[in-house]
Amino acid sequence: MKTTGYFHHFVTSFVLMCAAALTVKGFFLPEHTGLLLADTGIVSAMYVEPIAFAIPLALGISALTAYLGITSLLPVVAGFGLHIALSGLALYQGLHFDCGCYLAGTVQADVYSTLEPQFLIMLLVLLVSAALYYFNNLTTHRSVTPAV
Repeated sequence: MKTTGYFHHFVTSFVLMCAAALTVKGFFLPEHTGLLLADTGIVSAMYVEPIAFAIPLALGISALTAYLGITSLLPVVAGFGLHIALSGLALYQGLHFDCGCYLAGTVQADVYSTLEPQFLIMLLVLLVSAALYYFNNLTTHRSVTPAV
């Protein structure tokens, strides 16, 4: 992906580093994604672990191919949107409310106590990446007017 200036390079690097960080988090803590998948009821228990591994894998591959210039940022934006949708559904279902059911230090307490700030940060990253995708398509499709 070709960047056109320092600010564009900074925003592109920020988006790709956020995708890399989310990929690494998904590989080292797949139980967080698996817990959200299972508790929201999106996926049956049989498919939670493979999908919890496939989501960060797809985001990592799309970020790498966008970095290498093979694809656009659209798959990265879609990966961020998938994470936002999963967190947003958990927030909508009220899983982030502290009912006193989870012991401190458990996976449920770790995931649900940080769900709302994580959603807001990922929403900001999604908006920045979508704006970057729009800007990249805007600059590549500008028509050139003849100077006659």
